[in-house]
Amino acid sequence: MIKRFFNSTPRELILGRDIPSPRLTGMGWLLILLYLGVPAMMIGGVLDFILQAITGECVGVWCLFLK
Repeated sequence: MIKRFFNSTPRELILGRDIPSPRLTGMGWLLILLYLGVPAMMIGGVLDFILQAITGECVGVWCLFLK
């Protein structure tokens, strides 16, 4: 069963040339990082701000710069 997932199909020749399979480029990795990273940082910042408003104690990373 595991071989089914890792079994690669034979490469095809296109106009006599061996074309590599598609892969993520540097820009693709950057867009994935932005798409997942920015919302995660924003949610974390909002949660830190809410916790600071409730407890009155600064717990976020920006506390290092505000003191």
